[in-house]
Amino acid sequence: MSSSIYPKRRIGTWILASVMSLIVTQPASGQALVYNPDRGESLRYRSTNTLTVSQRILERDTDYRISSDGVVRLTLMDPGARMLWRLGFETLDLNIEGAFPTPRREALRGTVITLSTTPSGVVLDARASGVVPPGIGTRYLERSAQAFFPQLPEGEATVGVSWSDTLTVTEVLRGVTTEIEMVLTYAVADTSALAGRPVIPIDYSGDIIVRGMGTISGSSVTLTGRGEVTGNYLFDPQDQVFNLHERRQDLKSTLILTGPDNELVEIPSRQLLEARAVRLF
Repeated sequence: MSSSIYPKRRIGTWILASVMSLIVTQPASGQALVYNPDRGESLRYRSTNTLTVSQRILERDTDYRISSDGVVRLTLMDPGARMLWRLGFETLDLNIEGAFPTPRREALRGTVITLSTTPSGVVLDARASGVVPPGIGTRYLERSAQAFFPQLPEGEATVGVSWSDTLTVTEVLRGVTTEIEMVLTYAVADTSALAGRPVIPIDYSGDIIVRGMGTISGSSVTLTGRGEVTGNYLFDPQDQVFNLHERRQDLKSTLILTGPDNELVEIPSRQLLEARAVRLF
């Protein structure tokens, strides 16, 4: 299973310039940030993610929780306007609880996520391959990979500057086309250091709006939802990658199924995603 994402970006504060390489200057005077590590070099991260889903289906609560912890190697396979990355897990411990006959724990080796992004980190596509869990586990890994990359400013990251960024993505899954709009505000803090290396700290927060329509097994489907996202990351201007990324996304939505006899079924849901990736030196 895979997902494809098509971005349309509207920047409210800056007039965008096409930035294809990092201009290294002093942070106080501002610098443009893009991803551009050495091609073929493996960068190691510890990645931990938890997705908690609460649903109410036909007056019955159905909850489940998926968590993962692993060491992953990030490798830039192909640079350019559409960058190709490989996330190869050295270790991956996956735990699924609730809404299943029995809890499931798996220790996987050989799991690979292939990602394509823009130079500023907007994820265009994510596909799981290799040794992957079936069904919901595969989808969870692809979702987690999409949250792995922090988005960089498409302009100069000057200390004290804040800006707004609207990202609209369209996702098609099981016959339902969903538009997800995120309106985020970013702020650049003063220079910092991690493991003795200078980094640029950036915080962000904002809102999520979800709208979807489609057909599942002959029933029409509409989806609406709203939520909040907060996060922070540390960007390494020397290696042109991030060293730390923390993200929390809380979304509440309602799925409405309308059958051939016009009978309505409403499924309210809450999805809480917490993700953290820290670079290992």
